[in-house]
Amino acid sequence: MALQGLLLIVLIKALSWTGIALAEHVTTPFNRSSFPTGFVFGTASAAYQYEGAANEGGRGPSLWDTYTHKNPGFSLSFNFFFSLQLGYELT
Repeated sequence: MALQGLLLIVLIKALSWTGIALAEHVTTPFNRSSFPTGFVFGTASAAYQYEGAANEGGRGPSLWDTYTHKNPGFSLSFNFFFSLQLGYELT
């Protein structure tokens, strides 16, 4: 029984090494030229994602929390401005 367990471990280890070796030689042609001309990449983040929730775990409000509470219309006006600039129809 102990020998079977040892053989099983050796087999699993050998298969994992084979999988790693195969994965190193597989290439996927996925790069910027895979996207249409004019495609724009973008990213975004929020203070909540980086700093966590205010008033949780002993934390206080972040600078962004304080700013948005003092300027509640900021996000709406900012999005409205760019929507007009890009010609999006506002609903």
